[in-house]
Amino acid sequence: MNQILVIALREVTRLRKRFGGGASPITVVLLLAVVGFSAFSLRDTISLGSGLYRVGVSGDVPTIQDSRFSIVAVDLDKGYALLEQRAIDVFIDGPRVFYREDDKSQYAVRALKQYMEIQELARIGSSFPEESAFPLKVEIYYLGAGQAAGETAAGETQPATQPEEVIIPSLTPPPAPFTQVIVALLYILPITFISIFFTSSFMDEKINRRLVILLSAPVTPFQIILGKMLPYAIFSFVCTALIAVLTKANVLLALAIFGPTTLFIFAIYLMVPMFYRTFKDTTFIAMLVTTLTTSYLVIPAMFTNVHDLAYISPLTLAVKMYRGETFGWREYLFPSLPMAAIFGFAMFAGTRMLNEEFLMGYKPITRKIADAIYLMMARSKPYLAVPLWSLMVIPGVYMTQVVLLAFATNLPFGMILGVMLIVSALVEELVKSVGIVVLVERGKVTSTRDILGLAFLSGLGFLIGEKLLLLLSINIVSQASVSIAIFGAGLYPLIPLFAHFLFTAIVTLLRTKLRLPYTLALGAGTLVHFIYNWYLLRAIL
Repeated sequence: MNQILVIALREVTRLRKRFGGGASPITVVLLLAVVGFSAFSLRDTISLGSGLYRVGVSGDVPTIQDSRFSIVAVDLDKGYALLEQRAIDVFIDGPRVFYREDDKSQYAVRALKQYMEIQELARIGSSFPEESAFPLKVEIYYLGAGQAAGETAAGETQPATQPEEVIIPSLTPPPAPFTQVIVALLYILPITFISIFFTSSFMDEKINRRLVILLSAPVTPFQIILGKMLPYAIFSFVCTALIAVLTKANVLLALAIFGPTTLFIFAIYLMVPMFYRTFKDTTFIAMLVTTLTTSYLVIPAMFTNVHDLAYISPLTLAVKMYRGETFGWREYLFPSLPMAAIFGFAMFAGTRMLNEEFLMGYKPITRKIADAIYLMMARSKPYLAVPLWSLMVIPGVYMTQVVLLAFATNLPFGMILGVMLIVSALVEELVKSVGIVVLVERGKVTSTRDILGLAFLSGLGFLIGEKLLLLLSINIVSQASVSIAIFGAGLYPLIPLFAHFLFTAIVTLLRTKLRLPYTLALGAGTLVHFIYNWYLLRAIL
């Protein structure tokens, strides 16, 4: 533990010297926080369209509390005059609404209709007991210019015969949680920002070979990685707690939600300097990772309470936290457990790759990946290393498949769905076979019997890990019928086990015995896997 703290203190000292002559990262983060909290505090008071439409009111008119409308109280004659002079866009006299035929007035009326619909639904929902209010139908009558619905020329009223629109609130999709998502995104900004500094520091020491000198000291690779990561991780957790306090959220719950997310982001940024040797490549990959990670976190959260697959993002939990809604352990573990598992895998991989030969070598990225896989498997016997490899990569594969499943649930069964099944099969066959192929190419495995045995163990390890993660999310994943084809949900265990063994054996034997290029061998195994998935999918439709 002392070595880890020493390395962490050294990292803090390096960071202070690096920003000694200019703006510190804390200053930049505080500036971002000020901008974010300003938007948060003004979200209900000032908007981009504040005062966009001018509305004149006369008589008994419901209160309009929307920043888009500037309300002016006028008498009847003045209201008509102002409307004709274009001084106001809409004039409301009791139940009657008057407007012009120009675009500005038409837009104002449309916005006013939408506002009144929302207010009426809110009134109905709060005026009746829940068991009596839903399900209900809301009939909407739009008022014409100068005349209320059902009003005759003589001033007498008669019941309207047919509503212009009927809304069933229980079947109406909930509004997109833009405000809560923006607030949840405030937690991600400092985490992503400081993780880039972590990657930059790692790359700087790697290029200047100080990391090689550190490796010669009496410390382990795990202590080096954890020591260098510790100050940045502490900073991220402190920012999370501070944002929770300033936004009046539950601090412990916010830390529980964003803790796995923080580890996940650091895991990704740890891998970037391991494989690349120049700042140019690292910057490009870091920006790509930032874009993809932010999209993965933000987009699903926009569909909170629309579909349970929105729980693939922990920001969905944050949205529910700010809405005052509850969620269970299964919803929490669904996004959090795979993220924590990926962090554990990244730490294990980092300790194996942290050696001078791997860090300083110039090789194509495909060869670097093969070397990294071999380093992770070389210290164990093949019959132990292969199933362990399949178990370790399950969280990454699982997250990829769940994202694909989220897309597939809203697509027609056809060409696009076929692409989803192909990508899922490709990812599975890649991770199951690549370890065996690497061991064969390094001379650790030679006989066909051993290759078939490892193919079986690889499929077994993959199946066990897949089923364990699936148990945590069966209620969420099983809502989509395509999940049976992707995950084998609901099938007898021996059928997917045999299928995993067969597909992996096809890829490995084509590559190692027939000497086909790995891409062709992988394509053949993927094709057979796709046919299997497609057959299962057609059988359940």
